[in-house]
Amino acid sequence: MEIYVVQPGDTIYSIAEKFNLPYQKIVYDSNIPPDYRIVNGQIVLLAYPKQTYKVQLGDTWKSIAEANGISIIQLLQNNPFLGDRDYLNIGEELVISYEKNEKPLEVNSYIFSFIDSTILKKSLPYLTYITIAGYRVNAFAKIDAPNDSFIIQTAKEYGVAPIMMLSTFSEQGRGSFGITHKILNDEALQNELINSIIYNLRERRLSGVNFGIVHIIREDLQSYVNLIAKTKEVLQSEGFLVHVTLVPNTFQFKMNEPNSDTYIAQIGQVADRVILLSYAWASAYVPAFEQTTLPFLRSYVEYVLTQVPPEKISLGYTRIAYDWELPYVEDESPVTALANWQALALASEIGIDLGFDEYHVTPYYRYYTEGIEHFVWFKDARTFDAILDMVIEFNLSGISIWNTMDFTPQLWVTLNSQYNTSKILNVTSQLLT
Repeated sequence: MEIYVVQPGDTIYSIAEKFNLPYQKIVYDSNIPPDYRIVNGQIVLLAYPKQTYKVQLGDTWKSIAEANGISIIQLLQNNPFLGDRDYLNIGEELVISYEKNEKPLEVNSYIFSFIDSTILKKSLPYLTYITIAGYRVNAFAKIDAPNDSFIIQTAKEYGVAPIMMLSTFSEQGRGSFGITHKILNDEALQNELINSIIYNLRERRLSGVNFGIVHIIREDLQSYVNLIAKTKEVLQSEGFLVHVTLVPNTFQFKMNEPNSDTYIAQIGQVADRVILLSYAWASAYVPAFEQTTLPFLRSYVEYVLTQVPPEKISLGYTRIAYDWELPYVEDESPVTALANWQALALASEIGIDLGFDEYHVTPYYRYYTEGIEHFVWFKDARTFDAILDMVIEFNLSGISIWNTMDFTPQLWVTLNSQYNTSKILNVTSQLLT
């Protein structure tokens, strides 16, 4: 896979001709809008297949997969547009394989229970785990569970392990230090929470739990570690997985500052996976956003590697863009959170060229509206590709994506054209085997 930066005078057709790829593939892989409008500085993906196949009369997903020695899951990974329809067009060219890195990656995605079913099914072929947010722990240590039976069943049909994510977030997205403090200082409530975890894992036929509780005061961190260890001890006999999302702020990690705490090391000893993820999605302020950039993540990985074996670490990728009003004043300046495609669409609408921040590995641009200057900072395939490179550099287990409530081909093509996805469950759907 190559990443091409659009230059003045480029069109989709000229790029396709220059790099000898079908323009339709470039349009789909790169999330180009229907009018094919592109702006200087944006990227397009050039994903060259190793092997292709032209559909013939009478072909089916199964017959094509069998004839070419791949699984139906792999066929869907390489041709995600097939998930939008239940037919094949005679003569259309399908990707059978790409030239990939030998090391397969574990891929985890965070979602919410209200994900669109079509988006879910198109995303599942690329995943090892699907972590379902929305399992809220209340003040009585009971778990308020979302309506996710369809997600759990469908995930298993695709060979993806469904994981429930615990948090103390309310429905409005506000976390509670009070709830965690109360539970972590009451052994009876901790036992109640563990029993509630076991009940939900068994009844919902989940594969494991992800401790995603982030609102913890420093004095309670050791109790939190102890709770995770006690839960693991109870769950391991039944084969349930224990994942822990490690948010930098929870453990007071700061870039280029010493940290002698042993909390992360203790968690690394008992957890099956630790996920290094910032919850900057909940805050649009500059310091929070910077925690999702490459320099900060590298520093965080290097620190956690002194505490946890690399094969237990999954590196987080947060898919959020921001639009700040300038001059920026902390806690005062209006800030808007955007999806990356919305940030790019806004640049296209304005007709402005994109810049690129080499240090943070992020595209950006400035614009004015009603006399107010705005600064937009977002992410594209260059950012994601650099994070994947870091996974390989440090020999980590894989990648965790917050979140995949929309289907963005550019994200999955960047991943799938270079790496295979590990699967820990067998595919159960007869349609996919």
